Amino acid sequence: MTNILVLREYLKGIYGKYEIYITPVEKFLLSFITLILINRKLGYMSRLNGISIVLIAALLCSFLPMNFMVFIAAVFILLHLYAFSTECAIVVLALFLVMFLLYFRFSSKDTVLVLLTPICCSMNIPFVMPLAAGLTGTPASAVSVGCGVAVYSVLQYISDSVATLNSMDAENAMQKYRYIVDGLVNNKTMLVMMVAFAITVLVVYLLRRMSINHSWTIAIVGGTLTGISVLLIGDLMWETNISIFPTVIGAVISAAIVKLLQFFIFNVDYSRTEYVQFEDDEYYYYVKAVPKIAVAKPSKTVKKITSQKKDVAQPPHTTGSIVRKSNKSGMKQV
Repeated sequence: MTNILVLREYLKGIYGKYEIYITPVEKFLLSFITLILINRKLGYMSRLNGISIVLIAALLCSFLPMNFMVFIAAVFILLHLYAFSTECAIVVLALFLVMFLLYFRFSSKDTVLVLLTPICCSMNIPFVMPLAAGLTGTPASAVSVGCGVAVYSVLQYISDSVATLNSMDAENAMQKYRYIVDGLVNNKTMLVMMVAFAITVLVVYLLRRMSINHSWTIAIVGGTLTGISVLLIGDLMWETNISIFPTVIGAVISAAIVKLLQFFIFNVDYSRTEYVQFEDDEYYYYVKAVPKIAVAKPSKTVKKITSQKKDVAQPPHTTGSIVRKSNKSGMKQV
């Protein structure tokens, strides 16, 4: 566990140090994946399917505000639909205008939710976004999640209705309008998913703000069970044909992913919880303090090894002197 916490601190340090470079890369990848999925889902205008157009648009999104991604994605969808059917483009344009009014009025800062919700729905892990929105956002984030669900449902409906729309005569435009509008208004699956995700956001938000131990974990579990229950009840009441087993598996995987998100943004040690009480002239204050789990990065010690020269033994110095005297018998050394 300690190694995982140390890894988390390293990642947070790297992100804080190089955030100015990492953020444009994240925006580029998000916009690139979004546009690629739109082209694969629709792909009626061949000019937009080229990788060069997608790269240019993604590069623009990486340096411009986040809401520009939503605008570019909407433009790609409308151009593809215009190449397929003018009637589809007009109906979806009207729907987008209503969605943008709600989005910019209530949750204009939740751009990531609008873009990632269709991506998660296509990957069969739809509960990632409502759970994450409830943990990190506000109840108004349900509007952004609902807009993402609406975009995914519109694309799915048009993709499934291509054969029927092509069989209609080009001269009978009113029939196409009625077919598209009726299909969107009577799309029970879209409505049930929007209600389920909105309730999930509210439940998670309320539970994670409660002053109880492990509130975030309880919120994740409670939100997941609530969302599944609403989907199953809606399926029983309106026969939305939602697959139960894939929905449950996707919800469990979504909860695991959001639990990993909690590890990076809300990791506390409830065993060291402290309760503080104090007062002033007007109020009594009861404070519950829960310390965060933090592990210091291991410090590196560098040892400098240098080669030492061995001392060369010097001959001992003589304190006396050598005096030679000559005599008849020979040399005498004193």
